[in-house]
Amino acid sequence: MSNSPDLAKRLQWLNHIRIILVRTSHPGNVGQVARAMKNMGLHELYITSPRFADMTAQADAISLASGATDVLETAQIVADLAAALDGVQCAYAFSARERDLAPPLRTSVTAAAEVLQLFDAAASAGQALPKIAFVFGAERSGLVNDEVMMCQRLCYIEANEAYNSLNLAQAVQVMTYTLRQIMQHDGLVGTMSAEALPILDAADLTSVEGMMMHWESMLTDLGMINPDTPTELMPRLRAMFARTQLSVNEVNFLRGVASSVQGLARKVAKDGTMPIQKN
Repeated sequence: MSNSPDLAKRLQWLNHIRIILVRTSHPGNVGQVARAMKNMGLHELYITSPRFADMTAQADAISLASGATDVLETAQIVADLAAALDGVQCAYAFSARERDLAPPLRTSVTAAAEVLQLFDAAASAGQALPKIAFVFGAERSGLVNDEVMMCQRLCYIEANEAYNSLNLAQAVQVMTYTLRQIMQHDGLVGTMSAEALPILDAADLTSVEGMMMHWESMLTDLGMINPDTPTELMPRLRAMFARTQLSVNEVNFLRGVASSVQGLARKVAKDGTMPIQKN
């Protein structure tokens, strides 16, 4: 393997990738995930709502980490996926199931290539590298639709269609191996259109989620959403925004629109008249 400065730099980019496990049940799986990550040079692990509050300290986790206990010791256990995505600019949700409403689809290989091109573009522009997350669901049930829609990409591993059943640690191992291979070998990266790449000044997902909640509040005020009767309106909006990947300025603009509409709705409700804009 080459020891060029460029290669060393790209391998350091793996530090900007976060692995997120959602509602993990078995401590042994967490240990195996930690081992898989460390083997490929990744270290940032987040776990949301695990079965045990001390999941990373469980005997099976430590035993199956097999020397990767430093990954367990620095792992963050948080309440939910929203907390795990704090500070993340682009998240890839893993699922073997097709979804009616979903973010743009990627294979593990095209996802890794996309991440490399994003990092390379940011570095070339002298900008800070974004934080990227790969999100894996619970062992038996995977990710629910609401969790998938909090991400910007839906990702899958191209396995045998007749038997596509990787366990959690295997899926993480395949993805982290693919990421490392892509970072090491430029020739593996195919040509991708500019539209396929996440934008450099993408808003972090906490900001995007705050904007989505603001829009949901606005649409509720307008009577377009009944909190007691869920519709597909918000999932469709999430899917649309996931395809475009919003910038910081766009999130601020959309929140401003929501605030203006809510202010107008309150005025109409109070006065019974619609203000007329004069030129």
